[in-house]
Amino acid sequence: MAIKINDIPPEGLTVHVENEIDLLNQGDTPAPFSATITIKPEENGIFHVSGKASATPVLECSRCLKRFSFPIRDAVMDFALAPERLVESPGEHELGPAELDMEFYRGEELEPEEFIREQLLLAVPMVPLHSPGCKGLCPTCGTDRNEATCNCREEGLEREESPFAVLKKIIKPEKE
Repeated sequence: MAIKINDIPPEGLTVHVENEIDLLNQGDTPAPFSATITIKPEENGIFHVSGKASATPVLECSRCLKRFSFPIRDAVMDFALAPERLVESPGEHELGPAELDMEFYRGEELEPEEFIREQLLLAVPMVPLHSPGCKGLCPTCGTDRNEATCNCREEGLEREESPFAVLKKIIKPEKE
């Protein structure tokens, strides 16, 4: 659903968007999302975008690899949307403080699903966990420690096969 820039009135345009999106580009079943956004023109082709978005993507637990639904409710959007031509240099440049809360567009149309997707991605945790108490997988046998226990000994730096085990013999801990 593209929005033509010339169709946005001076008082702004409020749009409700509902669709499905593969948020993490994993080729999975897309998650439905909904968003209500207001696009208000400012000077020099810059627009102020505000609104909220919700979705329920399926994530993978970082500890045990279980897939789980992660509800994102009312992720807040509040940023400036500027034309790419405002960036002076055609190559790489360091972003200034005014550009940190800014998205860029090119052409005569805005595609709201592009920046809605980015804002939903910002609401996804960097290390997703299906439960804060997730015990993860055993590094030796791969048993899911949430469902069963295994007889593998805890492995750490004391493991003799570890390439770092020799450091324990060389470096003595400092006594305080």
